[in-house]
Amino acid sequence: MRTILSSYKFITGIVVLMMLVSCTTFKPGYKALLMDEAGDKDVSMLIEKAREVEARAGTRSDVVDLIEAYRKVEKADPVNYFAFWKIGNYHMLLGAAYAEKRKEKKYHYKMAVLYCEKAMCTNPAFREATRKGDKVTEALTLLTENEIDAMGYWYTARFYYFSEVLGGLGRLMNTRIVIQNNKMIERIDELDSTWAGGGNYFARGLYYIAIPERFGGSKERSANEFATAIEIGPAYLVNRWGRAKYLYKLIGDDEKFKADLEWVLAQDPHEAGNPYPWNVYFLEDARRMLAENK
Repeated sequence: MRTILSSYKFITGIVVLMMLVSCTTFKPGYKALLMDEAGDKDVSMLIEKAREVEARAGTRSDVVDLIEAYRKVEKADPVNYFAFWKIGNYHMLLGAAYAEKRKEKKYHYKMAVLYCEKAMCTNPAFREATRKGDKVTEALTLLTENEIDAMGYWYTARFYYFSEVLGGLGRLMNTRIVIQNNKMIERIDELDSTWAGGGNYFARGLYYIAIPERFGGSKERSANEFATAIEIGPAYLVNRWGRAKYLYKLIGDDEKFKADLEWVLAQDPHEAGNPYPWNVYFLEDARRMLAENK
């Protein structure tokens, strides 16, 4: 009887754990968007000041200041699309480059998703559909090229959340994140397949590495996707940085791994593709990977 009771408690514990792991949720952006509080101020000067901070943001504290600069735009104009997706993008950078603890990464990636959804909800048709109950990926056909940056960084932040916040069981129970992301990627392909210097191809390069071969994973297809991303965005550091970090390191091609990272280190972070704060991260991470590979 005691054995049966112990087994029951064990099974119950596993079920509860799976339920807890499977309940990953993101606060809907439309609930955080206050359309009735639209400001009437000219925020061009605030945006210009934010851009000045962005051009020199090379540390964690700089990125925090950068987010605050765009928050000032948001406070003056609570429906400013540009400020929304920028805030989301730089919360994602804080999570990827500077957060060390999982709890901190979780916070920043969720904030990134939230702000990207707020940006998408500046599209009236999309906002109305989501307020009526449609999920983001159920209403995404209403999104236009005007919202493409928010769309792209929405799925990117969720990929980061999936890979860096969730454990093995968490990923197993939340495969819907990847499925939903792929729907967004397909919509961006319809609007502009060259978005962000080949961002969609970069994402698919990661996808084909991440999933098992029996489910469609393929290192060869991954390599082709990365190559296309580089062809579209040859000056974007992220493409070669990512190919080295996620593909060449995995397959053990040290020569190509080194070549990609040395190319990254040879670039001027102010002139290369991707914004300067992200380029600083790519350069520092490339330097770290090369040092560890000696």
